[in-house]
Amino acid sequence: MKVLLFSPDTFGYYKKIINVLESKGHLVDWINHIYVKSNFDRVKSRLMPSLTSKLTEKHFINEINWQGDYELIIVIKGEGLSECLLDKMKQGFSKAKFVYYSWDSLSNVKGAQGKFKYFDAIKSFDRIDCQNIENLEYLPLFYSREYSRKVSRVADNKYSAAFVGTLHSNRFSDVSGMASLVEKNLNKPAFTFFYYPSKPVFKVLQVINKIFRKIPIEEVSFDKLSVQDVSDVMCDSEVIIDYGHPDQTGLTMRTIETLGINKKLITNNKLVMEEPFYKTENIFVIGQQKEQELAEFLTYPYVPVSNEVYQSYAIENWVERLIQC
Repeated sequence: MKVLLFSPDTFGYYKKIINVLESKGHLVDWINHIYVKSNFDRVKSRLMPSLTSKLTEKHFINEINWQGDYELIIVIKGEGLSECLLDKMKQGFSKAKFVYYSWDSLSNVKGAQGKFKYFDAIKSFDRIDCQNIENLEYLPLFYSREYSRKVSRVADNKYSAAFVGTLHSNRFSDVSGMASLVEKNLNKPAFTFFYYPSKPVFKVLQVINKIFRKIPIEEVSFDKLSVQDVSDVMCDSEVIIDYGHPDQTGLTMRTIETLGINKKLITNNKLVMEEPFYKTENIFVIGQQKEQELAEFLTYPYVPVSNEVYQSYAIENWVERLIQC
């Protein structure tokens, strides 16, 4: 089957999706879901889409192989794809099935719901969105081979806790505080890595935003860790810390990757309690608990979930469910 995939290029996840599709015998063409040549373009396309819409549409029209004879078109998030472009694609690829997937809460994806009419199937990682929007199918995220129990260490871990993520909201202070508590209880250093995509933008935020003003710039990296480095750190940690964005209710990729490597999780997302892999021995949901309850949680050994549940979150199963129309 010939597949056209539009998606973000975030942390190379699209490459993993393509690898699985190709392993199943599909031929895949990929196009970034937004047209950007720099981090400044990325910010501009999100904050001022009207200024970039014509240039973006022209870019996509030139990028798409209109003689591609695609049988399946997958759009993940699709911020840069206008309704006009989707309409042209529906006419140009009349025999193709169209699948939409959001790995962001729809309140954060401008105009997404207006595009649903162009798709044969619509899916999301956000359980709340799926409960509130008709025909929106719940499909949580996945773990890939780099985050499987085969690569994880079970003893003599170097770190008490690990956090790797992009700065937003109160994430720096919340994560730093939690990492210090875990460090103290396990008597072992924690690993924290705070990423921001643009140093100039960060410096501006330090002037105009009181939360960013408190973040020491030496604690921030403007270069990403490699996928392998992230996996290595997580696999060498007792506990993984996850702090999702306050405007996002879907489970993060980090949550599912933590399941993949059979590690314990500390998270601020209480909806994880509704997943079949949730166990109180493995997952600590931040709320009104006292420090003593966290200390008790850290003493529990990890309790493996059933193989059926574990495998259901693997990327191979995720792709299989994604392409079903």
